[in-house]
Amino acid sequence: MNICDKLDYFFETLISEKDFSLNSVDAYKRDLMQLFKNDLNFDLTVINENYVVENLNSLKEKQTSNRSIARKISCYKNFFKFALEENWINNNPCVKLKTPKYVNKLPETLSINDINLLLKSSKIADSKDINNIRNNTLLELIYGTGLRVSELVSMPLSAINKNSEIILIKGKGKKERLVPISSSARNATINWLFFRDKMKTKENAKKYLFPANSNLGHISRVQFFNILKKISRHAGLINKKISPHVIRHAFATHLLSNGADLRIIQSLLGHSDIATTQIYTHVLEDQKKSLVMNFHPFAKIK
Repeated sequence: MNICDKLDYFFETLISEKDFSLNSVDAYKRDLMQLFKNDLNFDLTVINENYVVENLNSLKEKQTSNRSIARKISCYKNFFKFALEENWINNNPCVKLKTPKYVNKLPETLSINDINLLLKSSKIADSKDINNIRNNTLLELIYGTGLRVSELVSMPLSAINKNSEIILIKGKGKKERLVPISSSARNATINWLFFRDKMKTKENAKKYLFPANSNLGHISRVQFFNILKKISRHAGLINKKISPHVIRHAFATHLLSNGADLRIIQSLLGHSDIATTQIYTHVLEDQKKSLVMNFHPFAKIK
């Protein structure tokens, strides 16, 4: 087996046995190919502890974040443990590696006014009317449901029932969850379906809610990111860091600030661990602190 065959076998195992998402697999693939210097004929047996440490040190010199280095170390450990079990190598070079500590970065937040500006601009930011309708539906759905961008762009047409306020989502690790859809997002989707049904699409695109004449059959994550950038500029929010993930954060933060239970938000977001969802409580704590410091009459008395 060459290095490509070994990596494919490793990734198949991650997906089938550990429920890794395709996004996580892509990240692992980039990390390992960087370690192997993009050499498809790379010999795994030449890698020792010094080789790995030198590679990590070079990343630190480039000011790579502790979070990214921690992910790479996790990737290396998983791969070389697997390689040892498969007898591809005789020694695991990553046994003594220590993962650096890092602080979870608080998510960027958008105000409800920011969201309203984006939604308004999504209806007029693109020159083609059908694109405006599609873009507005994408934005309504991601804010109205909190979906991951990968779940949104690849959503099958069958997930939508015009007579239901619930959509069935297949998320990370192929786990299914039921997600309520807001009235605004539902109305936008029904409107989009009217125009979508008139589109001429390739056979592989017919099963998707947001079809595209590409190999994927649906619009890509990058395509939606670029759509958001255009909408953000049109809305005058050029100084805001706006991405699909930030809008997903806004969905959760706005629910929490209006009294929603954290466990319910965890279920809606598809988080397997409540600790992942708890980061939103820190966002609200910062907002509360800022509110008191800016508006309480005694806050600025020394």
